Amino acid sequence: MTAFVRWAHPPGIPSDRGTVVTVGTFDGVHLGHWTVLQEIRRRAEATGRRSVLVTFDPHPLKIVRPEHAPLSLTTPVEKKEILAESGLDYAVFISFTHALSRYEPRRFVEEILIGRLGVKELVIGYDHGFGRDREGDPGSLEAMGRELGFAVDVVAPVSADGGAISSSRIRTLLE
Repeated sequence: MTAFVRWAHPPGIPSDRGTVVTVGTFDGVHLGHWTVLQEIRRRAEATGRRSVLVTFDPHPLKIVRPEHAPLSLTTPVEKKEILAESGLDYAVFISFTHALSRYEPRRFVEEILIGRLGVKELVIGYDHGFGRDREGDPGSLEAMGRELGFAVDVVAPVSADGGAISSSRIRTLLE
């Protein structure tokens, strides 16, 4: 059963072996997201670690560039209902604030992923961006992982009808 956690400043997640984590907005929780969720669950089960999804509320663009914030495909309540079916150990909802928007990628990794969540493996989508101005990307995460002692797995896109499944593409198709 998935435990839901909401916090402004994440407390630690108990796990003496570390965690397998994914981070993202997960709006719509579509097939591409499910591929990532299945991978973190598989890796957590194989290593005896806790599986942790980190997501944000509100959507980061509502804070940093409200004029460009997308319409949500799911409400926070709907997202919780969908994630409850994921089989993950934890779904962590972090309140996205102006202060958090100024975190450089390394600070987010060191303070939250390592310091609070004990990440040992990070599973992300191929187009993942994070940190101030989305400066962090799969390449920078892989470099930080080598330096700071965690593995990074980048999940390839899941395609349908000639394109990658993404929240942005779903919004475009709904227009």
